[in-house]
Amino acid sequence: MTGNELLILIIPAVLGVLLLALLSLEHLLLLTLFLTPLSLQLSYLTGSIGFDLSVPTEPVMAMLLLITLYRLTVTRAFPDELLKHPMTWLVGLYLLWTLITAMTSTMPGVSFKTVAYRLWFTAGFYLVAARLAYDERFRGRYISAYAAGLAVVVIYFLVRVQGAGLLNQQFAHSACYPFYKDHTSFGASMAFILPPLAVMFLNRGSLWRRVFLAALLLLFLAGFILSYSRAAWVSLIAAAALTLILWIRMPLKMLSVSAVLFIVVLALSAGWIWQKMDSTTEDSSTDLGQHLRSASNISTDQSNLERINRWNCALRMFAEKPDMGWGPGTYQFRYAPFQKSSERTTISTDFGDAGNAHSEYLGVLSESGWPGALIFLAITLCGVITGIKVWYREGRGENGYFALAVVTGLVTYSVHGVMNSFLDSDKLAALWWGFIAMIVAIDLKGKEMTHTVESDRDPADVSGQMPG
Repeated sequence: MTGNELLILIIPAVLGVLLLALLSLEHLLLLTLFLTPLSLQLSYLTGSIGFDLSVPTEPVMAMLLLITLYRLTVTRAFPDELLKHPMTWLVGLYLLWTLITAMTSTMPGVSFKTVAYRLWFTAGFYLVAARLAYDERFRGRYISAYAAGLAVVVIYFLVRVQGAGLLNQQFAHSACYPFYKDHTSFGASMAFILPPLAVMFLNRGSLWRRVFLAALLLLFLAGFILSYSRAAWVSLIAAAALTLILWIRMPLKMLSVSAVLFIVVLALSAGWIWQKMDSTTEDSSTDLGQHLRSASNISTDQSNLERINRWNCALRMFAEKPDMGWGPGTYQFRYAPFQKSSERTTISTDFGDAGNAHSEYLGVLSESGWPGALIFLAITLCGVITGIKVWYREGRGENGYFALAVVTGLVTYSVHGVMNSFLDSDKLAALWWGFIAMIVAIDLKGKEMTHTVESDRDPADVSGQMPG
């Protein structure tokens, strides 16, 4: 596609987006969500290898950022309780530290680009979404808009896979391209969205709505299985196990103690677990059981060995620059010299063209130092813990089950983030920040209603005496 042809397409699209922004910010965000799974890299459309961008999503998000800044500073359209929420403070701290480490970055151009898209991701998918998610109808629309766009990609994926043979695992790894770079981010998206879709299906609604949601669930389950993404499978299994524990609604103190004991036992068993993984020889296979078991093979599986190579590089990079890191977004350009020949695999590279640290946590540790890693971990824990508290407060009603489903989706990526890193992509950022936004909105709305009920209660009901 030539530059002139691209310009002819862009001009009316820009005018349409500007008009929609003036008429309805909600519908602009929902349209963006629908287009997010369908977005393409600018380099794919133009064939250039320079500055890259996800279109049409990221230009629209950049405009949303400007609108958000205007509403924050001029019209003050965001409620104080949202701006004062601990999660909003953590997100602000995360952005501030990203900016600071961009200033000390070893590659400032790369890092300031990272600052830019983190700003517009959090502005649109967190701040604007949280404000709109006070309305519970918007929460369902948020999920449905993204799911509708993802459904188009899943159908495209299934048609391509069916044409090459349903059990052609190697082809399945790239069959979602060019919409998703590989099967791992594709699988992560479906793992993220399956839990809230399931709860929306189980909630009461019209027949046509339930049929639509049932079709989406079956479609995504097929795509999820045939994506052969072991990390996505493991993350959904782990999240489902936690959800079952939460569904029982054991006392919060008991839940907290159990969580601490689990972490202690896991830490003490780390050596034994590593030894068992080192002795596993199951390789990737079209047999689903064997393919899942191969996720623990760190002796012969090249994908797993390369992941460990990237992790070790991230730790060595952190050891050299522990406080400020190498700069946001720089890992893939700086890790090559930190590889050891004994750890390299047949898929290792020195050219920064084959992905990042394969871990959200280690990636931010190497790029933004220990403060950045602690802030990101705090955001993760705050999102999950707030969601759990909302579930316990709301109980077994529609809001409670929806909050539980959103927490489940959030946990899938909290686990997946140990093994991969996709939050600098619009496709996963829309779900990560959006799910956190919905949890915060349900939390604030629930507290507001509780405060209102207590304020409206007759004083005699509170004190046990007639007011004197």
